[in-house]
Amino acid sequence: MAFYPAKLERRKTGLVADPTPASRELVRIILEHAGHLVIEVSNGPDAVRRAHDVVPDLVVLDLHMPVLNGIEAARILRNDGRLSAIPIIALTASAMAGDRQRALAAGINSYISKPACPQALREELAR
Repeated sequence: MAFYPAKLERRKTGLVADPTPASRELVRIILEHAGHLVIEVSNGPDAVRRAHDVVPDLVVLDLHMPVLNGIEAARILRNDGRLSAIPIIALTASAMAGDRQRALAAGINSYISKPACPQALREELAR
């Protein structure tokens, strides 16, 4: 007798873009624990390229990345019809006045300050 699974479910994919390896690792562990397949990149251009390649279910961006910052990367993603509805979370040490407002205006859905408490990221993922 052959075994046929009733339904194969696709794992959700999370794209993490942060220049700091320790930050990427923290987010990767949390996303993997939530069942996501995780793709890690260290800069804005790679984040945009990988998002176009894989169309992730979630993007976590640092705002201060080399070459292309997180706000500009978010704007590019929001202007692409295939990527425009993907939830984007800013996870950043940026504490400058107006950064939160600029991030939200660029289409970022949520803003979490570093050092991030893992619980804050878990709660945001649940939303």
